[in-house]
Amino acid sequence: MKHSIRLAGLICIALLMSFCKQKDNSKELAQSSVTSTTEKDSCDSPDAPIECYFVNMPKQLTSTMIIPDEKKDGEKLVISGTVYKKDKSPYANVILYAYHTDSKGLYSKKGDEKGVQKWHGSHHGWCKTDKDGKYKIETIRPASYPSSNNPQHIHSAVKVPDKGKPMYINDFLFKDDPLLNKPAASYDREKGGPGVVEVKKVDGIWVGKRDIVLE
Repeated sequence: MKHSIRLAGLICIALLMSFCKQKDNSKELAQSSVTSTTEKDSCDSPDAPIECYFVNMPKQLTSTMIIPDEKKDGEKLVISGTVYKKDKSPYANVILYAYHTDSKGLYSKKGDEKGVQKWHGSHHGWCKTDKDGKYKIETIRPASYPSSNNPQHIHSAVKVPDKGKPMYINDFLFKDDPLLNKPAASYDREKGGPGVVEVKKVDGIWVGKRDIVLE
């Protein structure tokens, strides 16, 4: 009888230890899953590091960035120019990233955006300067934020071939924007030279030029 009780006790202890071990393993797997998800979504934040801007870009880039307007209610805009090195020689193979609001001043989405582009919205794109440093952006003219005094702008960043970390450049701004009521120098906070672009309408399309100088 005593032997049976002792055997039953040992079996209970063994079962309890097995249950605890399984629980610990499940906890470790859950923690591992959370860590893995966090790592995968490290760019899914409005404050994601600048490197995230270039994570989801296409493998093949041309010198023309085409940002489609799904709603087709914006005014077409084309900005072109040349990216130069500090010595004013053309800078080839520089990747330019840009994003901006829609015609209502919102960072609207299509729903298939990934990473930081979930926050930048659908009006974003990339291009790479050609051998002569030339680039072109075909998009729509962005609106200023609703109920805001912020001028119309296009956010931008570049990744150069011979430097590790990407860099912000001054926003693209529009000289004819009535909200651009400060001296141009006050908007010159980042690299790339002045971002204020003089635009004019040609056959119903806003056209402007901006050269970018990188140090």
